[in-house]
Amino acid sequence: MSLPPTPTPMTEGDVETRVVLPLLTRAEFLGHETASIKSKEFLAAFDIGKGAKARKGYIPDFCVYLLSLPILAIEVKAPAVPVEDAWEEASLYAHALNRRFKSSLNPCAFVLATNGKRIMAGRWDNAAPVVSADVPDLIVGSALIAELQRLLSADQLLRYAGVVSASLRLLNFKRPFNQGDGPALINSKLDPNTFAADLSPILRRYFSSRDQNRDPEIYKRAYVSSREITSYDKILESFLIDRLSSSKTRMEIKTTKTGAHEVSQKLAELTRGRPQSGELQLITGGVGTGKSLFARRYKEFLQSPSLRESTQWAFLDFNFAVEVSPDWICSAFTKSLIEEGAFIDLRDETVQERVFSEDLRDRAPFYVRLERGQLGRGELEKARDIEAWRQDPVWLSRGLARYIHEDLGKILIVVFDNVDRRDVESQLATFERALWFMHEMRCLVLLQMRDVTFEAHKGDRPLDTYKTGTVFHIAPPKFIDVVKRRLELSLGELASQAPETIRYKTPSGVNITYPKSRSGEFLKELYLELFQRPNNTARILEALAGRNVRKALDMFMAIITSGHMPEDMITNVATGAHIEHFPEYLVLRILMRQDYRFFSDSSGFVSNLFYCDKSWERPSNLLIPEALFYLVGQNKVSGENGQLGFVAISRLQTELERLGFVRSDIYGAAQYLLARDLIEAGSSTTATLGEADCVKPTASGWAHMRILVGRIEYLGAVLPTTPLNDAQLQARVFDLMQTEMRYRQLYRNQIAQVVEHFSRYLETQFHDLRSHPGYTAPGRTGFHYVFSKIAEALRFERADDGPVRTEIDWLDL
Repeated sequence: MSLPPTPTPMTEGDVETRVVLPLLTRAEFLGHETASIKSKEFLAAFDIGKGAKARKGYIPDFCVYLLSLPILAIEVKAPAVPVEDAWEEASLYAHALNRRFKSSLNPCAFVLATNGKRIMAGRWDNAAPVVSADVPDLIVGSALIAELQRLLSADQLLRYAGVVSASLRLLNFKRPFNQGDGPALINSKLDPNTFAADLSPILRRYFSSRDQNRDPEIYKRAYVSSREITSYDKILESFLIDRLSSSKTRMEIKTTKTGAHEVSQKLAELTRGRPQSGELQLITGGVGTGKSLFARRYKEFLQSPSLRESTQWAFLDFNFAVEVSPDWICSAFTKSLIEEGAFIDLRDETVQERVFSEDLRDRAPFYVRLERGQLGRGELEKARDIEAWRQDPVWLSRGLARYIHEDLGKILIVVFDNVDRRDVESQLATFERALWFMHEMRCLVLLQMRDVTFEAHKGDRPLDTYKTGTVFHIAPPKFIDVVKRRLELSLGELASQAPETIRYKTPSGVNITYPKSRSGEFLKELYLELFQRPNNTARILEALAGRNVRKALDMFMAIITSGHMPEDMITNVATGAHIEHFPEYLVLRILMRQDYRFFSDSSGFVSNLFYCDKSWERPSNLLIPEALFYLVGQNKVSGENGQLGFVAISRLQTELERLGFVRSDIYGAAQYLLARDLIEAGSSTTATLGEADCVKPTASGWAHMRILVGRIEYLGAVLPTTPLNDAQLQARVFDLMQTEMRYRQLYRNQIAQVVEHFSRYLETQFHDLRSHPGYTAPGRTGFHYVFSKIAEALRFERADDGPVRTEIDWLDL
């Protein structure tokens, strides 16, 4: 078997498609993966040749990339052009590539040239090719093919790429804390500040994200209605608002203090129509946007009196579902009916007979025959049946639903709660179970689903069955609005429930005593400083919380109670002074460390952008910044899934491969970004990404790049847990850890000095990366951006008159 016959006359394109690509990719020839064969669009241009043969901006037709290294340069010509010209050009290009790397390394070691009639192959630095033959002689099993395979097969080139890659690999990465007593230091905690000790039980009621959907005080008075939501600034808006494709079937739920018109209208229609097969209503929104709180608030507070009389509700919390099985759904349904006030006593024999009355009528002739044969036998069998039905979750649920519909004359509304917090496969499986439950129980199911899940899969099974239905969508309130409302409630509670006298001790040992009314003054000042006065703190908080109200509440509570909050600052308020300036660095420290003395991967709400895994093929502290910088830059571009800002993992890999990062490492970096909530997946997965998955940056990811990387507090705090391959820098960071442990704080100039050392360290890594062809053209890269932000942070620390940077930030464009 040989290559497919080529047309006569042939063009250069014919040679590419009929000779070169089959030779490269088919298993019986060289067996390369298609993804490793890069065309002109991917490759960098170089000037080659001298004198009359000089060519500006030359790019070969193909290049084989393995482990992100250009290994084989391929030039294709039309049959009328001598193959020797192709060989010379490919060799010169390989020479230009290799010249970028240090002298001992020549990654582009191989050259292939053909004009469709003749083929040449060999090493870039040999004047004569190793293989020179006629194309028709390329026959499977021939000596010619065997020779080509020994030279250019996928296995051979991958082995060579592995040797070169090992020479480029940075070694001895170590996290500075991982020595001496560092592990104990990194896990050490601070006690909460003494100011908050007496107030915490009251504050946690309003600012804890857990178990609040059933608290009447929260769903009646703490809910932020649509009309009360303030607007974001324009840059944050592009990350925080829901940017879903337009749809005539999607309806925003607009709430007021007393109602939700769209939902009430839908339920009123159902009450009038009473569909015999039930109905399913989707409610979409991001995780933590308040879908559960809205459902509870509507049931308890917003229903009209007439609707309240005609409905019976149940809430199934899928946070507790180990598996989405019919038995679990029905057991949870039965339990919730009782909890939600249904007057059904299943221990009462009369109620049992009413619940199973239809089943009993079906079996009545059988009981009669048994009774005729033996007195009491029919009643015994009837009792056994009732008990068997009561023990069967599905059978019991059917009986209860029928009893509610027919005997009580009510509409049954069942909320499938927290489904959106499960992965995409579970959400879709739950949708199918919801259809089954709706049909079996003839009820209205309100199913919560993540917005991106519905948008990504609405044309696929099983969601395609719903494509004509109306989708209710809930937009999240802003952090500032939620905190303001909760703060208003907490102040009233503090006035009535807090101890009459609050006591705490300052770091200098002074005991402070003041009336409880003063605690409210501090909280109000704290709110004004964080959200009302001009600074970046509010943007940071809103971005880190994203659209997740639960996280927003936890963050504000952390600020109030953290041991990093100095009691001296609280004392100024308690004694009648005002907070003139609440330092941004202090908010960052609390958000990064929370209850811990030092920052770590589990210590707060902030992530380390300079993380790398020493098990990667070629570890680099610049990979994650480059990945996130590219993704943020695509925020207003329509992605492969049709939604703004989404980028397929395969495209991310291709783009960063140009810069010298290995595809498997890029995938690992994307997994890290997903796990840290710096990107989100279009598939709604929070676990494992596939190459076909699409991702986009979150508001938190934007804030990390745009704001945090430009802050000395952030840069200094992440260094102890950043894998570094500079022993001197590791030692300096560890020394600072020990100093901070001893004195509880560091001078700003101490942090600035080690950050300056870190900046030079990153510059050295970038110098090595610049060997890769993707950095040939000047342009904006993640390194250039991060390097400029670090320089900005250092200038700010050393300036007496504030920030010196005035130009527009790249990420604001």
